Amino acid sequence: MAKRKSGDDLDLGNHFRFNLTGLIVFSLCLLGTAFTVGKFSNGLSKPYTFDDNTGVPDARETIAATDGPWGELLAQNINLERPGELISREVLKPQAETWVFHGMNLSQVKSLFAANGLEPQEVEQALTSERVSRQGNDTVFKPGEDFVFSLSPERRRKLYGAFYGKNVNFYIDYPYMFPKGTLESIYADPRLDPDEVAMLKKLAYANGEGWQMSDYEMLMSKIPTGQRRIVLSEALSRQPAVLVSLCIRPDTDIDKLANYWGRMDNVRFDDIRPLMQALKALPSGGRISLTLLLPPFARARLYTYPVPEAGDPPVMDCQWTTFNFSSEQPDNRFNDPAYIFQNLKENYYQIDAPTIYGDIILLIDDRQNFRHSAVYLAGDLAFTKYGNNNSQPWMIVHISDMQAMYPTLRPVYFRKKTD
Repeated sequence: MAKRKSGDDLDLGNHFRFNLTGLIVFSLCLLGTAFTVGKFSNGLSKPYTFDDNTGVPDARETIAATDGPWGELLAQNINLERPGELISREVLKPQAETWVFHGMNLSQVKSLFAANGLEPQEVEQALTSERVSRQGNDTVFKPGEDFVFSLSPERRRKLYGAFYGKNVNFYIDYPYMFPKGTLESIYADPRLDPDEVAMLKKLAYANGEGWQMSDYEMLMSKIPTGQRRIVLSEALSRQPAVLVSLCIRPDTDIDKLANYWGRMDNVRFDDIRPLMQALKALPSGGRISLTLLLPPFARARLYTYPVPEAGDPPVMDCQWTTFNFSSEQPDNRFNDPAYIFQNLKENYYQIDAPTIYGDIILLIDDRQNFRHSAVYLAGDLAFTKYGNNNSQPWMIVHISDMQAMYPTLRPVYFRKKTD
C-alpha cells in the first residue's frame, strides 16, 4: 500500500472531473452495473426467511415434530467426532489387548471358549502357555493377532457376548458402537488407509441393526504411526446425533411451552422467556437451540466428549448420565446399580410410555439388569451417552435409533414422583 502524501489528511473525498461525453459514458456504466448487480442479487442472494427450507432439502435430514405439547421442533441429523487433541496421548503407546477371566482357572476358560463357538483344536491353539498367565485367582490371556483376526463376525459376536459384563476387557464391556450406516461411512472415509479399513472390517461384528468393535487395542497396535492412529480413532468415534431447535412463531403460545419445558428441575424458563418473546415479535419468528432448555449438567456436556481425568474419576456411562441429568452437582453414587435400583424404587414409578420431559428410558436384559438408559425429551428424541467409552459423546438421539442399537434389550419407562 502506498504511503499517503503530505497534505492528504486534508482531502475529504475523491474528486472526479468529466466533460459532457465522459459524463454520459460514466452514467451508462453505472446503469449497467446496477442491472448486473440486480440480476445476480435476484439469483444468488434470495433473502432468507424463517419458512425457507434452503439448505435442508432432504426430509431425512430435517424432521419437524409439531403435534405435541413441546411445540414445534426442527431436528437435523449430524455426525460428531472426538477431537484429535483428546486422542493423541491415548494412542501414543498402544497397549497389548488383554483379557482377564476373574476367578477362573485355565480349564474353566477353555470350557467357556468351547461353549461359545470355538472348536477344541482352536481353543488349544489360542490359549498357549506363552499367552496365558495366572494372577492370583484370575487367568490372564493376551490373544495373538492370528487368533483375533481369524474370528468371523458371527463367532466374534457370540464369544464376546459371553464375555460381556464380566470385566474381561474394557472394550468388550464398552465396545465402539456404530448405528446402521455409520460404519459404512467410516469405511469410505478418504482419510483412512485401505489396509486399516480392511482390518477394521475383519474386527467389526453385527449387533441387531448396528455394529460393534471391541478389539480397539489390537487394531491400534497394527497401525504404524501415531498420526494414523489419531485419524483412525477420530473416525471410529463418529456418532450420529441430532441438532434440535425450537421454533418460535408469531402465534406460538409461550405459556404452553413453559408448561412443558419449564417443569424440569434446574431449568429456569423465565430466563429464556425474554428471548422467546423477542423472537415471537419478529415478522417470521425465529428459533432457539434446545440446549437452552436443558438443565446445566446436560447443557454443559451436550455434543462433547469426556476428557480423561486423573485419579479415580467416576464412570461417566449412560446410567450416571441419566440419573444426574437434572442434578446441580453429579452424584457419583449413580455408578452403583444397587443405588440406582433403590433410587428408582423410592422416587419413580413405572409408566407405559414416555410422554413428559424427564421420563426415564431403561433398556434391560432378560435378568432385569440395566444395560442402557436415556432421558426422554420430546417426540422421538432423548438425551444419552453410550457406555463408559471416552470415544462416546453426550448427545441427543432418535429413540428408535437408540433402541435398534440394543436389539436384545427390552425398554421400560419410569417417571419421577411429584411431591
